[in-house]
Amino acid sequence: MDNIIIRPYKAEDGIKMLETLPNGLIGDYEKSCREAEQEGLAFTVIYEDKMVACAGIIIQRKGIGLAWALYPPDIGKHHIDPRITKDKLRELMEEYGLWRVESTVRADFPAGQSYLRYMGFEREGLMKKNEPDKTDSILYAIVE
Repeated sequence: MDNIIIRPYKAEDGIKMLETLPNGLIGDYEKSCREAEQEGLAFTVIYEDKMVACAGIIIQRKGIGLAWALYPPDIGKHHIDPRITKDKLRELMEEYGLWRVESTVRADFPAGQSYLRYMGFEREGLMKKNEPDKTDSILYAIVE
């Protein structure tokens, strides 16, 4: 793990990561990236000098947060230990007194759903037409 750096998230990190996705920047994600930086509950993972993930939590109200993550389509080839983000999520939850953290994932993205379950999230329900392209999402949450 010597070649992994976790640093504070910058909006430019999120924008750069979104530009690697097949659909690129959809909607006003630049604004969302800047808001996530201002919130301060986010981090960027660098592996062998390459940015491989950005993730964080947006506080919705007292005790409740919304987890988000961005990573390139080829993330699997880096073999990053998933405990890095799992541990960081728990650290942020404790530090900010969060008892519930939600996250949504596209219904057509089973790898993302599997990863959320690994992180400790439990499925709560289907969110119809929740994505910018009107694809369904699935709501997951960690409740302490």
